Amino acid sequence: MPSINWFTATPGDLIDGRFNSVILEHFYHWITGRQQDLWSPSFFYPNLDVLAFSDNHFGNAFIYALLRILGLSREVAFSAWYVSGCLLNFLVTYIVLRKLHFSVFAASAGAFVFAYFLPAIIQAGHAQLTYRFAIPLAFYALWNFIYKRQISALGLLFLWICVQFYCSIYLGVFLVYLLLAASIAALILQHKNLFKDLKRSWLDLTKPRKIFLSALAIASSISFILLLEKYQQVASLYGFTGNVVEVKHMLPRLESYLIADNSSFSSFVGSWFNQIPLYRHEHQLFIGIGVALIFFIGCCIPWFNYFGINRPYAKDQNAIGKLAFFSLLILFLSTLQYGVGGGQLTSPYEYLFSIPGILSIRAVTRLILVQGLPIAILVALACETLISSLNKNNYFWRAAGIAIVAALLSLEVIFFDHVKTPNAIWTERLNRLSVLLPKPIPAGSVLFVDNSGKETWYFAEVDAMVLAQDLGIPTINGYSGKFPPGHDHQSPNSCIPYMARVQDYGKFHHLTEASTNELMTHIIQIPPSTCVKVN
Repeated sequence: MPSINWFTATPGDLIDGRFNSVILEHFYHWITGRQQDLWSPSFFYPNLDVLAFSDNHFGNAFIYALLRILGLSREVAFSAWYVSGCLLNFLVTYIVLRKLHFSVFAASAGAFVFAYFLPAIIQAGHAQLTYRFAIPLAFYALWNFIYKRQISALGLLFLWICVQFYCSIYLGVFLVYLLLAASIAALILQHKNLFKDLKRSWLDLTKPRKIFLSALAIASSISFILLLEKYQQVASLYGFTGNVVEVKHMLPRLESYLIADNSSFSSFVGSWFNQIPLYRHEHQLFIGIGVALIFFIGCCIPWFNYFGINRPYAKDQNAIGKLAFFSLLILFLSTLQYGVGGGQLTSPYEYLFSIPGILSIRAVTRLILVQGLPIAILVALACETLISSLNKNNYFWRAAGIAIVAALLSLEVIFFDHVKTPNAIWTERLNRLSVLLPKPIPAGSVLFVDNSGKETWYFAEVDAMVLAQDLGIPTINGYSGKFPPGHDHQSPNSCIPYMARVQDYGKFHHLTEASTNELMTHIIQIPPSTCVKVN
């Protein structure tokens, strides 16, 4: 709630927060019939399929659309959509941990860490990363598949992977990394008779159950392939390629795991490390002092039988703890940047660069949002062990223990310095532009908002996207993870006139000069004639 100031602000700054709002609002307009083409929102006119330049929110936009249908304004609906995602992350993780036989308190503590630990709330400005509820469900399905030898869990595993990709392609890719790491760890820890037991599990299923699970796996796979195929088609059409240097800058380093600049309690730790001049905001991976303390306790517990006292499900809990530990270790070691570069290999992750599309996942540091699940499991294991070691009949000491653990986990979150933008600023900026519009707006108009030079270019771009969407008209302006020809800003205060953008569009699509000029006949330019310089 502090990150949205009780529904009077949106998480993050004026750029990414409003951009995600535009994507969600586009989906709402599409299902209500105001937009005809799902993949072509009204920005970057006249380019098509621009939704595939970034995350599409297909897996969670229906929640936003429902809130809008219920009458909430776009700003409040966006905040409520964000809160819904945070709640889903907590509730689903809690349910999964309960199914893994953790107590109410231990499951609550683990779910709290996954949903709200420092690396998660620092990413509030990147709202496309909010919905992570499918991650614990997929991990639980993998656990049932390998450890419980339930072949039926395979259909659910495919489903939850697909759901996470539709919520966020970034987190979908990272979920696959987690599942691969967990599979490697599980096959080392629990490999005996695996295939024999899975075969028996399949034979024990009824025929309708086999058909249902097969259909679920096939439908999920097809949906997943169709989504990635669309992104591949768009990337091929526009010639998008990844930037190796940029990705290397956003590989986590050892010091990244100690940086939390917005934490009132632990920012002093990260202040000791100034070797990350670029993208420091993406290297905020410290999980918090209290969480780290309990996490390290959880890392030790699975290896000592002594800690199994008074834990009826100690065997299963220790097994899931070991799986979480090795999964986390594999992800940590395989993505860590070990050297300074100089053209040489600095991280095992670089071996993946040859896979098509991998370089589009630029901020590898965001893997911490998926790593948060094994961290949460180990925190839950530590809480379970600590509380169960106390005398059940001594309510005072048990209450005191719970209070101490809760304080350690939550104090840094409570006093975290959130970045948020008051909704009033949205309204003020739009009103300032609206008064410059002609009254009435001619039919077939296309909006273009100039960069005044007083702010960095992306403010004007996102202003235009929001205003044009509210007006129901297209805009030449645009902002996203990728940019079409003619929209490549080379400096923070650059200004690209609409003529240059449309002409580059015409050249890219081999249009005649007359056809290109026709696209510029109904442009509304505000403020008039201030954009005179191209980069």
